[in-house]
Amino acid sequence: MTKARSPEMEALVQRDSAQTLPLTLLLRHADRGPLPDGEPGNEVPLLPTGVKRALEFGQRLGSNLISVHTSPVLRCVQTAEALVQGAGVTLPIIPDQHLGDPGVYVIEGEIAWEAWQSMGHERVVAAIMQGAQLPGLADPMLATRELLRWMRDMSGGRAGVHVFVTHDLLVTAAAAHCLGQQLAIDQWPDFLECLALHDEGGRVRASYRGLSSIVERL
Repeated sequence: MTKARSPEMEALVQRDSAQTLPLTLLLRHADRGPLPDGEPGNEVPLLPTGVKRALEFGQRLGSNLISVHTSPVLRCVQTAEALVQGAGVTLPIIPDQHLGDPGVYVIEGEIAWEAWQSMGHERVVAAIMQGAQLPGLADPMLATRELLRWMRDMSGGRAGVHVFVTHDLLVTAAAAHCLGQQLAIDQWPDFLECLALHDEGGRVRASYRGLSSIVERL
């Protein structure tokens, strides 16, 4: 495992190479307000600061941004819209439940929600990182592989930046599995942080928070 730039910097530095190679970003949505206690909070919108930051990130990506998929949850859709607006491009924004509501790690939403309520978000995410299969949830390692394969298929090998807007659970779990290590809570993604996946001589390199690793199996 080698040191690398932060995911956001990785995306910006690679804008030129993205003209000839695909760069995939599994991106946490922008800044939101607090979630209501005991509820998923799917209707909690972005804060004005979140919209502004997503616009600015989109401006940096510019015409290199060529596809955008998003969780159907409101704050993710708003992030995707701001990215496209900031980039100044005309692109369809494609909602997909791989990315949220329920997301690739959830099989039965009501049963999974019971695990969230009894264990709390941090313990559920920790269990998923460790590969433990909780009631209502998929096998975490298989779910990560499905997510990576799906993103690869959606990008279609097209050169440019492909953004998949999602939630902290998906970025945290996918990053942990790609890097082969558990992430402490202070390593979980902040708003607009991402797991970056890029082609490297026919292999896929995953980069997150200054760490990188080759993903052996997709």
